[in-house]
Amino acid sequence: MTPGVGFWRCEQCRSAYFPEPLLCARCGGASFASERVFEAVLEEFSVIRHMLGQENGQPRRIASVRTGEGLLMTVGVLDESVPGTVLALFEENSAPFGRAK
Repeated sequence: MTPGVGFWRCEQCRSAYFPEPLLCARCGGASFASERVFEAVLEEFSVIRHMLGQENGQPRRIASVRTGEGLLMTVGVLDESVPGTVLALFEENSAPFGRAK
């Protein structure tokens, strides 16, 4: 488990992105710096009950979360957090996750 989730910032206009884009939607720049964010607020969640290629899988929760600077991300949620909960973010096997702080 790696603390925080990686995101990318345009080196020209400083816009933030997740996942990494090819070009900046704001200025057209193509150079990005990698940064990390460590917490976000859960805005809404959903439960995935079946995943392609998996048999007898357990339901999984995913959520839209917003960082302090307004970046919207989709992460897996490992607890029963509800909208408004501040989540601690981390990566496991390169996948983004969160759980209540």
